[in-house]
Amino acid sequence: MREINESWSVLQDADRRRAYDAQRLATKPRSDPRARPPRSATPVPIDDDDDDLVDVMPPMTAMTAGLFRHLPWVVLVLVLGGIFVMTAYAGSGAEEPPPAAPTAMVGDCLDVTSGPTTSIVSCAGPHEFEIVDRVVEPSSCPEGTEVRRLATDGRLDCIVAG
Repeated sequence: MREINESWSVLQDADRRRAYDAQRLATKPRSDPRARPPRSATPVPIDDDDDDLVDVMPPMTAMTAGLFRHLPWVVLVLVLGGIFVMTAYAGSGAEEPPPAAPTAMVGDCLDVTSGPTTSIVSCAGPHEFEIVDRVVEPSSCPEGTEVRRLATDGRLDCIVAG
């Protein structure tokens, strides 16, 4: 803390800062500006007082630095795009409609089991009902017939016991 306070007192006063800079320049050895320091193939040793690896790491190129800076955003966009594509195709499978119940026609014979189940059967064998007519209104059925809705087409079936 003492060194920090001393440094601040030098930097705060313009005259003392100029004197410090002049002293540093006077003690610094002059070198030829055209001369380059020789590149060493041996790695720089890491001292105990090194608190980072900046001295031993190769400099990053602009492309590499940009890639690392934007990498989280690129990954996020790719993940969200993948989720979007997967959900778009998840529900697009053509589901087969349930098989349509056969529509009963005039002259068909029926068997009605417990519940709403009606089966079209051959008129040559045993059967419960025969369809005499298909109408829109119940009052249009012939006399002596029973009105039932057997199909889903909106018409009513006029049936007689078989």
